[in-house]
Amino acid sequence: MAFLAVLTLLISAAPLAFTITPAITSTLTGAELLIVILFALEYGVGWALAPNKSAYVRNPWRLLDAFIIVALVVSLLPLPTDALGLSPALRLIRFARLAVLGTRSSARLAVRGTATVERATQFQGPVDAYALNLDARPLRFDPIDWERVLNRIGSDQDDWLYVSGIGSGHLAPIAERLGVPEPVLRSKLFEAAFPRLDRLERFVTLFARYPTITSNPETGTATISRIGLLLVGSAQNVAVLAREPCELLSGLARHLEEADPGTPALVNATHALVKEIIRAYARVAEYLETALVRIEAAEATLPDRAFLQRTFRLRGEISRVRTTLRHLTAVTRNLSSRRIAIRGFEVADLPEFKLLASETADLYERVDDLSENLAALVDMRLNVSSFQMNRVMRLLAILTALALIPSVAGGTLGMNLLDSPWPVSLSQVLFWVASGMLLSLYLFSIKGWLR
Repeated sequence: MAFLAVLTLLISAAPLAFTITPAITSTLTGAELLIVILFALEYGVGWALAPNKSAYVRNPWRLLDAFIIVALVVSLLPLPTDALGLSPALRLIRFARLAVLGTRSSARLAVRGTATVERATQFQGPVDAYALNLDARPLRFDPIDWERVLNRIGSDQDDWLYVSGIGSGHLAPIAERLGVPEPVLRSKLFEAAFPRLDRLERFVTLFARYPTITSNPETGTATISRIGLLLVGSAQNVAVLAREPCELLSGLARHLEEADPGTPALVNATHALVKEIIRAYARVAEYLETALVRIEAAEATLPDRAFLQRTFRLRGEISRVRTTLRHLTAVTRNLSSRRIAIRGFEVADLPEFKLLASETADLYERVDDLSENLAALVDMRLNVSSFQMNRVMRLLAILTALALIPSVAGGTLGMNLLDSPWPVSLSQVLFWVASGMLLSLYLFSIKGWLR
């Protein structure tokens, strides 16, 4: 449509700059009419697909579209007089179509970006819900439906629930059951970027991202995706909300099999959640180490462009993981030393979370070392490239210095030695020029510039 708008502008401006024959005028008029029909089709299709047709018609942009389309159609109609068709106002309307389309395109891009975020926050995929069976030994998760999730959240019995596939439409009933403001849940689950623990009077929230590595066999590369998780704890009830399904639950089940039966179940489940997130980031760190080793092995054969592209992407991933682990270390330390509003966390000193804090700190230092090693590798490559560039510049300097000798001799003696005031012959000039060039080469050689 943008191309058609530009084409309309050119067709409208052509008669102002050229002498148009009647045949060409008819062709341009037909092209203009075709473009108007396409604009009208765009308007009609948008109206047919609009969920609220009345609101679509009343939209100010649509009203302007309708006015421009009608005005263009009227200006192109075969009227008894050409006064209307040649009206400067109607001609200006055609020019206005381009400006209007540009404004509308900018607005649509903004709406499109907003709509993308909105779709991400309103993900309404299948909801998978599981409840921790506190009576089973070892502890295990049993699947439950959405109605039972709402019934069990906020009840008087101890519960630790895991719900994936959460969209913004699911937050209102969950917030009501837990007694948590819905904007708090929405901002933390859909807008938070890094791990964070917030302790309030009656509940606690813990946000983190669960990373997964997806390999692409066709390209031989892998991508790291991160799924937002929000733990909301209030008295006896703990609910973990995930925006999308992931493999977190299987990892929780493995860690719960190793849990101490003497520790409260809610503490064990929360500990298993944090531990699985740390284990996932340990797998990511191992993947980043492998990627760095591969770049180091192929560094000598990679072109500069490919090397910089790979190291740039790897540096971005390392930086994100490093920042996440720094925040996650603070979260685990707070869990081990602060009392939070979940049963079993009344004790201000939890040794199992202290171990997790130490493990996260070690993992952070491991990723920080990766960042330094990658920076050293890039610096080495840049130094090598700079050294090679210096060699090229040195060669150019040698050639320039050698060419300067005959240039100075020729400029001083002139173009013809016959009848010149210089008592020299051409062979003598060639001898002294060649001697100067050889002497210069010798000087460059003892300086090491020819190596």
